[in-house]
Amino acid sequence: MTKLASSILEMIRMMIIMMIFVTVLGNIEHQILKNWVPWEGLYFLFLFVGNVLWFLVFYRNRLQFSGWYRSAATQHKLSRNTTRIVMALGMILIGAPIMITWFMV
Repeated sequence: MTKLASSILEMIRMMIIMMIFVTVLGNIEHQILKNWVPWEGLYFLFLFVGNVLWFLVFYRNRLQFSGWYRSAATQHKLSRNTTRIVMALGMILIGAPIMITWFMV
């Protein structure tokens, strides 16, 4: 039962941290990007997915080691190549509004 309780607490912790991380970072990026491109509602989706990918890397490489849930199977960092690929995909998605506006016009 303690394993179940600790995993539920860890999921709640992860969701709260992700909501704060994605909201704060998304608002900062929105304030910066709306000065460069005419803003459309669909662009929030790109920022959201890019920030969730960045959070995935941050959580798997840093935050999972300080949580409540401990398991030998899940206590590994992402590999260097996986980290680079996911971070690059996040950067591309966050930069997508600029690319769409500048190159599709």
